[in-house]
Amino acid sequence: MEEQAIRGVSWTFTSFALGKLIVTLTTLTLARLLEPRDFGLIALGMLVVGVLGLLRDLGLAGTLVVRQDLEGRQVGTILTLIVTMSALTAAAVAAASPFAASVMDEPRLRTFLPVLSLVILFGGLSGFYDAFLQRRLEFRRRFVATISGSIAYALVSIPLALAGAGIWSLVVGLVASMAVLSLGLLVLTPERVRPAFDRVAARDILGTSRGFLFQGGLAFLHQNVDYFVVGRALGAAPLGYYSLAYRLGELPYMGIAEPVAKVTFPGFARMRHRGEDPRSAFLSTMRLVALLTVPLGVLLSSTAEPLVATILGSEWRPMVPLLQILGIWASVRAVQVTIAWLLNSIGLAGLMAGFSGVALALLVPGLVIGAHLGGTEAVAWVMLADMTLSLVLLAIAAQRRAGVTLRDQWAALRAVALV
Repeated sequence: MEEQAIRGVSWTFTSFALGKLIVTLTTLTLARLLEPRDFGLIALGMLVVGVLGLLRDLGLAGTLVVRQDLEGRQVGTILTLIVTMSALTAAAVAAASPFAASVMDEPRLRTFLPVLSLVILFGGLSGFYDAFLQRRLEFRRRFVATISGSIAYALVSIPLALAGAGIWSLVVGLVASMAVLSLGLLVLTPERVRPAFDRVAARDILGTSRGFLFQGGLAFLHQNVDYFVVGRALGAAPLGYYSLAYRLGELPYMGIAEPVAKVTFPGFARMRHRGEDPRSAFLSTMRLVALLTVPLGVLLSSTAEPLVATILGSEWRPMVPLLQILGIWASVRAVQVTIAWLLNSIGLAGLMAGFSGVALALLVPGLVIGAHLGGTEAVAWVMLADMTLSLVLLAIAAQRRAGVTLRDQWAALRAVALV
């Protein structure tokens, strides 16, 4: 992998580690100031935003990174498409707020969902420039913008919560964070991209992005259907416990695996574009990710009870068994997503979309049955089983389609797996 991509690892690690530290400390502070039900309601709101927000970039952000042959007018066409779809999608979310409140049986969604739709509007611009900087391997600039967004979330949401704003502290904080992130990326991007539209280029680009769109949509549903099931079957308060446990369980992935993926995805794509073999670099990456994330996940699981009691207090005790399970889930997810991004980088987004569809069809009934028979704890067990099965199947796909044998993958993971 080229030197610029390797240097980007330190910037992405620092960015995500510091960013997630700020957001996590902010969330834990807010958990002391707000009710679990507020976290459940915001999780439902972000679920609605996320579902309709799937159309925000039409899968074009991934295409911008993978298609190293795109130039001026083609890149400008991507910008135009993303910004236009973001505006239309944000308007659709605002208009659909009464329907969403009725479906989720949560009337308060009607009041704050139109404001939360601004996350999509700002997110379109940030998504384009984030992908553009990835494409250029400009990770230092991404660092500054990302940290600015995280700080904005803390500076807005905590004072509002202290002032008694309740759930509005979360809503306004999220919108402010995305707005600052978008502005930061726009200002810090060294090359100004001019909006353009070329029908021939659009047709070509959309053909490539289709796989990323379907994959992203199915992956989002796959990762968030548990929120919908818990919220619909058990209510906002149980979802509050579950969502915070899930967010803590995401830390190894968000703090380590995703920063690495932000570098390796464009790095592997460039290697493929030059006709180089990414297998050796991938195995080294997977070994590094496993060594860093698996111990963290196990630590989260084993210390769940004292962690919750000390930091959050007795009000949050119902999330202890959830964090114990989702800590292990976190270890598996970090390795699984590393393999997934290898497959994406070599042009297999369509295959990944099909895989996500099959996995979603199996996951939904398991979650529904688990929620009704065993509550949130059973849902967490279903999520762990699903992620483990996904890891096995992706490892097989990497062997068959990328030439990375199961023996080599096991050799990369063995030191951690045997501990």
